[in-house]
Amino acid sequence: MIFFGLFSLMAINGFGSNRGSGDPVVSELLKNDSIVQIAKAEFSVYAKYVYDEIGEKELSFEAFEQGLTGYTNLYKRNEISRFDTLTIIDFSKPSNEVRLFIIDLCAQKVIHKSLCSHGINSGRLYARKFSNENNSRQSSIGFYVTTSTYHSRKYDLALRLRGMEYTNSHASSRGVVMHAAHYATYEFLEKNGCQLGRSYGCPAVPAENFDKVVKDIKEGSCLFIYYPSRSYKRYSKYLNRKNYLEDFVL
Repeated sequence: MIFFGLFSLMAINGFGSNRGSGDPVVSELLKNDSIVQIAKAEFSVYAKYVYDEIGEKELSFEAFEQGLTGYTNLYKRNEISRFDTLTIIDFSKPSNEVRLFIIDLCAQKVIHKSLCSHGINSGRLYARKFSNENNSRQSSIGFYVTTSTYHSRKYDLALRLRGMEYTNSHASSRGVVMHAAHYATYEFLEKNGCQLGRSYGCPAVPAENFDKVVKDIKEGSCLFIYYPSRSYKRYSKYLNRKNYLEDFVL
């Protein structure tokens, strides 16, 4: 199925077919390893094309390609209800650099980017350790779907996140949400030795424009926390399912 600007580009630029999810012919073809490898190569070409169009060099291509892979699998499996945005948090970068990117896939541009804190037990300047366990106070990598918002004494505004993988499936029970924090700002960096403060595992971001950030991604969009982990890449169901290749079987 061709949808919005993202999938329209696939047709306009010849990067895929118009076959929809679940086409039995495509499903049968994707059982052939040679065809799978060709489709993967086509998808990678397409991902690079979109990445170049977006033109955001602070975001690595590897993080973007993995994010787009998971996004497409979530879309194909009807597991997201908002298709316009893809949020990527790149935890391969240090906390004193921009590492949260909200991408408008229809307009092919980054509509917001900012600092983002990681969990206190994940590391100091860099996040090195990740956990899905309660009370770990570590960040969790992988794909999430945004859900509803709430207000509390602790947070003026927070966005709930539903973890979709073995790496983050306890996000809800752990209380992992996106929220604003005073320790996730450039002002804090200057006072704290060029290092952000850390959360209890939540992706914490600056308060400035946070209400707009939430509005842009809440209620059913894809959020991906990236880290270059070999084991995660090998076992992630959203990086290894073949649904994302369905439109690239020629």
